[in-house]
Amino acid sequence: MTSRPYRLPLLALAVCLPAIAASEGVFAQTKPLNILVTNDDGFDSSGLKVMRTALIAAGHKVTVVAPATNVSSSSMSMTSGVLKIENKGDAVWAVYGTPADAVMIGLAHILRDTPQDLVISGTNAGQNIGASTNGSGTVSAALAAARYGVPAIATSAGLGQESANAYPVAAAIVNQMIAALDAGRAPGTKLLPDRFVINMNVPAVPASRMKGIKWAPLSERSAYTRVYSETGNPNEVRSRLTLANSVGSETDTDLSLFAQGYVTLTLLDGDLSVGAASSGAVISRLSKLALPQPAVVQ
Repeated sequence: MTSRPYRLPLLALAVCLPAIAASEGVFAQTKPLNILVTNDDGFDSSGLKVMRTALIAAGHKVTVVAPATNVSSSSMSMTSGVLKIENKGDAVWAVYGTPADAVMIGLAHILRDTPQDLVISGTNAGQNIGASTNGSGTVSAALAAARYGVPAIATSAGLGQESANAYPVAAAIVNQMIAALDAGRAPGTKLLPDRFVINMNVPAVPASRMKGIKWAPLSERSAYTRVYSETGNPNEVRSRLTLANSVGSETDTDLSLFAQGYVTLTLLDGDLSVGAASSGAVISRLSKLALPQPAVVQ
């Protein structure tokens, strides 16, 4: 199967990120930035704590605004009405809502007087690649930030026995991304173009077995399969996710490269529209749609 091309050009980031490596010290230290960290696993998850610690160690001013509990697979869901927020101390806030709720409350309410340079969502426990990104709370939190005008990076680690070892690798690469993007931008501009989100996935393998870092388009396949089973109770089923066991014939998508042991980077923009080249035939078939005429009153 031929992989889908990127919808947005990679040139700008290719210049900024010419050779990201997993080791420290590749790029010069960036100046301190205001960074909001969120996720969908909860404010006290291991992946978020590792990311926060690494960003603070790099000199950045970090504020955590994340869900109070694990709300994975909540996509871009947002809550209307009353939401409880709780200050956990030391610039950490828990939001009793979704990941998108958390990032928006962080940007538009908690930090409304302190503009943020960047939002980091993650590191999530479980890869968010291919079609799975559509349901990901981690990725959707980053997309919500980008739509609000703040550059964002979503970062996830694969599931497996080595998943905890992927967290510091993800944090180290993110720090290198920040330094490279900051060094490569023109004065007064943002770290990323408007609406751009970088989606990074780190495989759950020992660091010595990671093959490298590659840009890749999203796979049309999902990283997971949702399975429904009977619970034994009337009118009730159990829903759970299982890892997909095949990448099909793909060779260069994020799903296939991740399965080979590469850290994958993909540019997203959150645009759900279909490109003009693909949509023309459908639009043509529906070109004679018209508003219904009002009924004639006798």
